[in-house]
Amino acid sequence: MPTDGVHWQENIYNQQAGPDQPKLKVWTSAGLMLTYWCQSRCACCYVFAGPEALNPDTEMSVDLALECWQALRRLGGERAKVHLTGGEPFGDFERLEQILQAACEQGLSGLEKIETNAYWCDQESLIRKRLKCLRELGLQKLQVSTDVYHQEYVPLDRVCFVISLGREILGPEGVQVRWRDFVANPVLVGEMDEQERAEAFRQALSQRPERMLGRAAESLVSLFLLRSYEHFADENCVRNLLGARHVHVDGSGNVFLGTCVGLIVGNVLRSENGDLAELWRQFDYRRHPILSVLVEKGPVGLLGIARELGYQERVGYASKCHLCYDIRRYLHKKGKFSAYLGPSVCYGCISTENRDKRQDGT
Repeated sequence: MPTDGVHWQENIYNQQAGPDQPKLKVWTSAGLMLTYWCQSRCACCYVFAGPEALNPDTEMSVDLALECWQALRRLGGERAKVHLTGGEPFGDFERLEQILQAACEQGLSGLEKIETNAYWCDQESLIRKRLKCLRELGLQKLQVSTDVYHQEYVPLDRVCFVISLGREILGPEGVQVRWRDFVANPVLVGEMDEQERAEAFRQALSQRPERMLGRAAESLVSLFLLRSYEHFADENCVRNLLGARHVHVDGSGNVFLGTCVGLIVGNVLRSENGDLAELWRQFDYRRHPILSVLVEKGPVGLLGIARELGYQERVGYASKCHLCYDIRRYLHKKGKFSAYLGPSVCYGCISTENRDKRQDGT
């Protein structure tokens, strides 16, 4: 396996771009989304993860996780970093273990972290067993999500429990808490009425903005100062998209740039795209009907396309990303650009038939 990865000139678009034109960065980091399932329905979720989001078609197989990991190492070389995320990746611990076991057997390094909301951390014996197992398989850092939104669903004592045991088992730097200040001064909204909860969310947003995508675009946007779409007329997405060194890959093989989940760059399970490394080599944003507009004109550039299909702009938008997501969601619901906008769970289109009984993380 190469130690240096690929050179930026190996991308087909970069070869044609002029010296003053932006270049596509090499992807050196990937979040492997093992599932969209989660036992929580957090208001800040930038997809619509939840108990009903389990779908065999979007569950990542061990083979796909390994293929993406290997391809990223070919792309980024020693710089390449992988983290395992969801949804909630601990919802299927056996698969999580199998992925890391297979990675060890193939000599794959670069595991940055595994994310969790700690919903499963109610027994000391279970936490110890799992963290020791993962440590032996290469885990060096566990990221624990904790904030006003997550603690609406997950008891804070479980978060504190895994933080304490994680530092003991993985070392003082082995647990990344998102966010430490919340653990020190928690605001628990579970017993609050709707108005009090909204105020708690508003206070949290004033300190730490969230991405206005997915469920957040439904649950939180009313707490922002909304602006007309014209306010974002001069904002394109070239830096966010071409400059993104990080991608997400879901269990269906969909690849998303940065945190623009639901905006499909390509699919590593389609033969014409190839693996992640080949997809990067052949990727030319100018051939993408949505990305080409976003890079050159920003979300306001999508308005013309959407208006022709009946879209009516809202009174205001919380951010450039909210404007983009709202238009994309409308286009998705209209059945347009299906190869580029999806999967449906990212736009809140979840069948109740997908509800499952996964409760204990087994």
